[in-house]
Amino acid sequence: MSSADILTLVPRHRAESAVVGEADHRVANHLALLANLIQAQAGQVAQGPQIYSRTEVQAILREVAGKVVGIGQLHRRLISLPPGQAIDLVDYLIESSQALIKALSLEGRIGIVHRLTERCAATAEQVQTIALILGEIMMNAIKHAHPTGLPVEIAILCHCNAQGRIAVEIGDDGVGLPETFDTRTGGGIGFRLIRQLAGSICADLDIASDSLGTRFLLTLPQQA
Repeated sequence: MSSADILTLVPRHRAESAVVGEADHRVANHLALLANLIQAQAGQVAQGPQIYSRTEVQAILREVAGKVVGIGQLHRRLISLPPGQAIDLVDYLIESSQALIKALSLEGRIGIVHRLTERCAATAEQVQTIALILGEIMMNAIKHAHPTGLPVEIAILCHCNAQGRIAVEIGDDGVGLPETFDTRTGGGIGFRLIRQLAGSICADLDIASDSLGTRFLLTLPQQA
């Protein structure tokens, strides 16, 4: 190998190291968040009944597994991207939801309807955060949307609103939230995480519910 070849490889190696470093940094942050959430979930279990059924334990473990799958999916995507490059939110949400369903063997329990006809470019941080929110909404819907156990349908929409801001709507076809539910403070760990994640990217979060289902609308900040 000539000296010229070596000099060519050095910048490439540095660029690859920067990509790996950024991906590892972001994943490390989410792993720390995951650890906190599992601790909070453990605290919630400690305050519950002395004995949990198999179904209840299975649901708890599936929620944890869903978070781990989401972080793994993020790392696979981020590791191949140059630092600062925008990501197509549409493609990633489709990829993320399909990966979660496959990894947790949820085929037949949940279906995804993508109404994503418009390209929505977003930063890596925004995309990975919305993907984690999507995972939480999917897991909550499996547990609560249809008390009778019917399969859940999740609809995902993405578009630019009149102000030029990217808006993402995620909704289910379930029975809706209780009439007394406070969308600003109510719910368990899943709802708490959804609000926390939305705030971390300065996104406006609106939650609406009726007898036709529950809808989460995330509006990202104005693009520079």
